[in-house]
Amino acid sequence: MSNPVSAVAGPVVSLGFGVARVPVGLLARLTGNGDNPEWGPALAVDSVEAGVRQVLGSLLGDPGLAHQGDVQDARVDQRSQAAEREAAADARRDVADERHSDRRERDEQARERIREQEKEQRRRLEQEKEQRQQQAKKKEEQRKEQAAKAEQRAQEVADEHAHEARRTRVEAESEAVAAEREAAERSQEALELAEAADAARRRR
Repeated sequence: MSNPVSAVAGPVVSLGFGVARVPVGLLARLTGNGDNPEWGPALAVDSVEAGVRQVLGSLLGDPGLAHQGDVQDARVDQRSQAAEREAAADARRDVADERHSDRRERDEQARERIREQEKEQRRRLEQEKEQRQQQAKKKEEQRKEQAAKAEQRAQEVADEHAHEARRTRVEAESEAVAAEREAAERSQEALELAEAADAARRRR
């Protein structure tokens, strides 16, 4: 003969936990876990219900009720393990995302450093180019200045040589005139002497 308490225990437990699930279900929907069978509070309610069925089945000698508790408890364990696996997977994804974000940030920092180095290198090359141009311009100015000085000195030397040549020519001309004058004077003196000698002969 079946135990009348055992006959109503199962439906009472189902009814009681059905009522208990109402606020849990509302909270699940509010938190976005309405379709998540692995949500912690829902698992907790199912686990407590499974335990109650197991205890009542054992106390009332109702193997059917105890079996229901065992089956429900096994399902809760499966869902808990699935939730743990999902949490572990989420944690691994979070770590992977964080590592990816860190790597992306490091890569961006490396690219920024490379851009800064390239910018600094371009600035340095431009500065060196400008310095070379300034040095070349300065050397060209010095070369032109030296060339102008050399040309001026050459002109001065040429002028000196021309002046010296003119002075030498004038001196030579003056000497030639003096020699001609002296020769003329000597010729005049010789002529006068000859005339005097001739006159002296005629007087004798």
